[in-house]
Amino acid sequence: MTVPFSTCPDEVLAKVRRLYFDVDDTLTTRGALFSDALECLYEAHEAGMSLVAVTGRSAAWGEMLLRMFPLDAVVAETGAMCFYRRARGGVGTVHSEPDQTVRRANAERRQSAVDDVLSQVSAARLAVDNIGRVYDVAFDLVEDGKPVSDHDASRIRTILESQGLTVAQSSVHINAWFGSFDKASMVNRYLLDIEGVSLNAARHTVCYVGDSKNDAEMFARAGVSVGVANIKNVLEALAAREMAPQYITDAEMGAGFCEVAERLIANRGE
Repeated sequence: MTVPFSTCPDEVLAKVRRLYFDVDDTLTTRGALFSDALECLYEAHEAGMSLVAVTGRSAAWGEMLLRMFPLDAVVAETGAMCFYRRARGGVGTVHSEPDQTVRRANAERRQSAVDDVLSQVSAARLAVDNIGRVYDVAFDLVEDGKPVSDHDASRIRTILESQGLTVAQSSVHINAWFGSFDKASMVNRYLLDIEGVSLNAARHTVCYVGDSKNDAEMFARAGVSVGVANIKNVLEALAAREMAPQYITDAEMGAGFCEVAERLIANRGE
């Protein structure tokens, strides 16, 4: 059962030193990164917390976010890739599928599915950030046109799934790919490869904040899982999969992220 974040015990939060979070409508608010969320991000960094963005956004976005903000890593394309800071400087990458030949073949198969969606669903449109994607395709739901109805979104998902793609939906996109990765599997790989500890072993040190169905696996595996208030419209679906967050903030989007970050920072200070 999901309960207010205000009820999370201080002694539980005191163990957290890794703040991992979704980007769209979790860190940001309707596509914009407001000053309060940005300040909380820097304050958490200055408090010594490890910060990792875990997003459905493209690989190109992932590399950009890592270079621009005080993050230790960015998991992009719903777990397909990870960008991380090397100990001696520069950016390292982790691929879920290291074979470029396989990636090229999957890209051709995805394109065939995309063509089918665009020919069968008149409301379907590709997200602008597809130009920077390596593993998946993203269909826009709300960003650059009339909101796509739930009915049309369901039709898009059905067509993609019928061709063998894994499908995940965020607050802004429908993402589809070939492969078995998800957000939590790449977070686990990052922790193992870079920090030498599994997600399960480190779970009591991890707080994850998100707002969508594609955050489900991280909600299930983080020691402290929090949905920002705008998660309410998908909370029932997450609960049905037994992957709902433990806690929910009072505030939505970036303000909800701040609600979590501020309590974590306060408990680190103590």
